Amino acid sequence: MTTPESIASARALRDEALAVFRADVELARTEASPARFKERAVDEAVEMIDTARDMASENKAVIGATVAALAAWFLRGPIADLAERGFDYLRRGD
Repeated sequence: MTTPESIASARALRDEALAVFRADVELARTEASPARFKERAVDEAVEMIDTARDMASENKAVIGATVAALAAWFLRGPIADLAERGFDYLRRGD
């Protein structure tokens, strides 16, 4: 047999659990809102830019070499043509 005290205790626990559940649902709604997604994305982008800036300032030679290698790769056709014309000039002896 249930006593009025145990019923009151069970109801209090139920109400407390319901309040926790509703708070969790509200938090989930807030975190899933488009404004919150945008805020998190902006924060992540700012953090990534700061990290990239720090790494770039520490590794200037590596970045310079990488840029030079990329430029040479994209200009490999004109560079090869220029080298070929130079070798032809040397072979002809003009």
